[in-house]
Amino acid sequence: MKKNYVLDTNVLLHDPHAIFKFEDNDLFLPIYVIEEVDQFKRDSNERGRNARTISRLLDALRTKGPLSGGVSLDGGGSLRVFVPATRAELPIALNPGSGDHAILQTAIAIRDSQPATPTIFVTMDVNLRIRGDALGLTTESYENQAVDFEHLESGIIELPLPAAELDRFMNSGSVKAPDGEKLPPNVCVVLRDDGERPRTALGRFHGDTSAR
Repeated sequence: MKKNYVLDTNVLLHDPHAIFKFEDNDLFLPIYVIEEVDQFKRDSNERGRNARTISRLLDALRTKGPLSGGVSLDGGGSLRVFVPATRAELPIALNPGSGDHAILQTAIAIRDSQPATPTIFVTMDVNLRIRGDALGLTTESYENQAVDFEHLESGIIELPLPAAELDRFMNSGSVKAPDGEKLPPNVCVVLRDDGERPRTALGRFHGDTSAR
């Protein structure tokens, strides 16, 4: 049975690729999460790098359509940036206008708008899970934290090309990605031709143009 997962900001700042790890379920990002991510984009630490990464990933997904209406993900699910009609507030909160409570209230609104579909609020903040549980939300921690070193991406992908294609890249600065290649946006690509004395060139994959 499909589920709705509502992600807290700390999940994305911990693992920006978390949006691709919920299989065929529907993923919701409250607009307040995007606002909070934006506050960390200029940081020089890992949190800042992750904030910039999730921004790039979401920007690449916009090529599929408006995020406010939901876009499909490769795993069969969907992602939607949820924008409430009004600023969400919890009247019982000490600070009803805080970002945490706005995100909680958004999760409640999603749950109430789709009562036939289980809605799960995912956060790494234990106190926020406790508050969500007290308000009747199903809550979970984000557990996909173990590093699988056998499948860890280096951030660099090597692709073979015909010599003529590499010449085209050298002359124009771009070349179309080979058919069937699925590359993550902004990944570095080492192009290597198939000549007797192979040449290489370094490029970057642009998810919106299918070119490097």
